Parts: sequence; C-alpha cells; structure tokens
Amino acid sequence: MIVIHPKDPSTAFLTALYEGRNDVEARLDERTPNSQLMKSLKGTNEVMILGHGYKDGLYALPITSGPKPRKIINASHVQFLRDKTCIGIWCYASVFADRYRLNGLFSGMIISEMQEAVQENISTTEQELEQENRKFAERLRFCLDHFPLCDVPAQFQLMDDVHSPLTEYNYQRLFFF
Repeated sequence: MIVIHPKDPSTAFLTALYEGRNDVEARLDERTPNSQLMKSLKGTNEVMILGHGYKDGLYALPITSGPKPRKIINASHVQFLRDKTCIGIWCYASVFADRYRLNGLFSGMIISEMQEAVQENISTTEQELEQENRKFAERLRFCLDHFPLCDVPAQFQLMDDVHSPLTEYNYQRLFFF
C-alpha cells in the first residue's frame, strides 16, 4: 500500500490509520515530486490518501498556504487510481471518487478543525474536537483491520459512543464505492 499524507498538524491524527501496518510500502507527502508519485501509484494495488482537500483533490499543503495550494492528488492522477483499492479520507473525497468512478472507501466532509465546525454550523469545543479526531482515527483503523471495506461505513457508525453534533456529523460520512 502507498500512503499519501501531507504533513499538517491538523491531520496528524490520521497517522493512526497506517502506522505499524506491515503492508505500507511508502509514505508520500507534499515534498514528493509528481513524477515519483505517479510512479509509486503505478506500482501498487492499494492507496491510502489522507489530509485536507476538496471535491477536486487532495491539497499538498494546508489550505492557509495561499490562494491556490498545490493539489497532490487531482484529476491528472485518476488514471493511476483506477482499478486500485483506495481509501480516501479528506473533505469531499467521496465527491472526487464518485465523479471519477474510483473504488474503495471515501469520506465526505469531515470536521477536523474548528474553522470547519464553524463553517458547517456544528457546535463543538477544541477539547472535544481533539479527542474525537483521535478516536475517529483509532476506530476507523479498527474497522479497516477487522472488516471488509464494504462493511466499514456501517460498522463505523455503530462505534459512535458520544452522539454529539460533531460525532454524528463525522461518523455518517464514510462511503464505499
């Protein structure tokens, strides 16, 4: 498996999804040249793509880095993602996957920062956000390790033990294609 996860403190909790896995061949980040990224994608059957993004792809740097941050994953990478099993956890990854008919597990909008909670009108605190982000990743890892991808969305929803506006929002936004 190739992991694509740009370094960003607000998505660092997602490292729980791949740390310690025996099947991770390489972790690519914002410093990875596009040519190396494409070569790595060609040589694998599984890809995990994590971080901040939008319906058009995954940002290579935090959104605040400028008016048009580089997208490390975008439409030009779709040809290398087809026929692969993908796990995409970034805001609106499910829209990207649906548009390009990708296979695997993808998230919709996920709240990982306070500004996103404000944007989505979800009441939470910094403390809850930090705690629930950690639990989100740990529980998703458990699901990935113990269930087929097609069963992960339903199993994951059952793991919400808080049922706050934040958790109900985030736990309902995993989709299998």
